[in-house]
Amino acid sequence: DPTQGIGRVGRLEHPTRLRDFAAAVAVALPDSAPGLLVGGDLDATIETVAVSGGAGDGLLGTARDAGADVFLTADLRHHPASEHLEAGRPYLLCGTHWATEWVGLPPLAARLERAAAAKGRRLATYVSEVVTDPWTLRLSTGS
Repeated sequence: DPTQGIGRVGRLEHPTRLRDFAAAVAVALPDSAPGLLVGGDLDATIETVAVSGGAGDGLLGTARDAGADVFLTADLRHHPASEHLEAGRPYLLCGTHWATEWVGLPPLAARLERAAAAKGRRLATYVSEVVTDPWTLRLSTGS
């Protein structure tokens, strides 16, 4: 439904701490060299989540206006993210562009196959597992 836009907002079944929610998200996303960055009070309670796969810093204000406690997206730039967090919630989870978009592909493939079958047609889908992130290694900095 194109009127719904590219993001979603939902409520968790059970409130949880930011650190625990971030750990669950990190497990759910496919692995990538940069991993998952977390910004905000790690012990804060999270109930409402906004998500947008791919580059989402243009939606920071929209996530805030939606009343989200945390916003999961990718490719957040330093100044937009830090200035956003200075004003409070939503806290931020920043994955990679590829990882935050890829998780939607297997369900989409299954949905397409079901839609074709409902019309008496056969459709075979294949979801590539090629990692398209440009980053291949993460090294810790400092001593």
